[in-house]
Amino acid sequence: MLNWEELKQAQAEGEDDFCRKSDLADIASFAEMPEGVVARLLRDYSPEPAFWREDAELLAEITEHIYTKYWQHKWHGRVYADAMIRALKRFIAEGHPFSEGDIENDDEPHIFIRWRLHLAAASNGQQVIGAIETAFDLVCSRADLILENAESVLVLGKDTGDALERLRRIASRLEARGYYAIIIKDQPDKLGESVMQKVMRYALSSKFVLMENTEPSGHLYEIPHVGKAAECVTAFLQEEGKGATWIFEDAFGKNQHWQKFVYAPGDLERIVDEAARWAEELIKEFGAFQQRVLPWMKGKT
Repeated sequence: MLNWEELKQAQAEGEDDFCRKSDLADIASFAEMPEGVVARLLRDYSPEPAFWREDAELLAEITEHIYTKYWQHKWHGRVYADAMIRALKRFIAEGHPFSEGDIENDDEPHIFIRWRLHLAAASNGQQVIGAIETAFDLVCSRADLILENAESVLVLGKDTGDALERLRRIASRLEARGYYAIIIKDQPDKLGESVMQKVMRYALSSKFVLMENTEPSGHLYEIPHVGKAAECVTAFLQEEGKGATWIFEDAFGKNQHWQKFVYAPGDLERIVDEAARWAEELIKEFGAFQQRVLPWMKGKT
C-alpha cells in the first residue's frame, strides 16, 4: 500500500516514484491522499497514468505513447491520435467524465495523447484501476470505430453570404463534438461528377445529415434525393419565424428519419447539440430494431 508521506517526500526531492497495481489495491479511499502529491502507476504497457486529488475529486491523467517507428496499427500514428481526440470529444458530449485531450508530437516519431479522467476522491484502489483501464479501452475502441466508419456529418443549406457563415458555425459545433463536418462547397469537385452526385456521395458516407432550412436554396432540390431516395437520417435546423418552404412541412409527419429543430438566432449551437443527440438516438434505435427482426443482423455491433 502506498505511503503518502514517503511519496510526498520523494517528490519534494525531485524524484518520480512509480507505483504498481498491488500498491493501490488496498487503498480504501483516495480522500486521504494529500493534495499536491502525484502518484504514477507503472504499467507493463502504455499508458502510464498519473493521478492526484483536488478537493473531493481524483484526477487521473492518461497518456498514450505512439512510437511511429514501430507502430503496427493499420492507420498512421498521427491519424490514430487525431481519432483518439475525436473519440474523447464524442464521449464528453455524451456525458462521460473526461477532460478534452491534446496531442504532443514536437519530437515525432514520438506522439503523446493525454487526457484526464474525473473520479470521486472517495474511490478505492480497485475502482481507480478499473476506471483507468476502462477509459483507455473505451477511447481506443471508439477511435477505431471513428476511423472505420468515418463518423462524418454532411451540412447542407444555403452556402453564400451570411448563410455560409451559419453553415460554418454548425460545422464548427459538430467538430467540437468529435464529428467530421462536411460542407459541400469546401470539398473538391471531380470532372464528370454532377453536383447531385457529389452531394449523394458525401451523404451516403455520412452518419447523418444536418439541413439548414432557414432560407431557400439549392438544398430544396437535394432534400428528395438525400432524405427520401437515400433515406439518410436528416435533421432540419430552422430559425424561428422563418423557413425555406412549406412544401416539405407535412413530410415531417410521414418520415420518422426526419426531424425539424427550430432555434432562436443566438441559440444555434445548442440546437446543433440537440439535433445530433436525436440523430444518434434514432440510429441506435433503428440498429436495435434491425437486430430484432433481421436474422443476419443479430450479433452485429
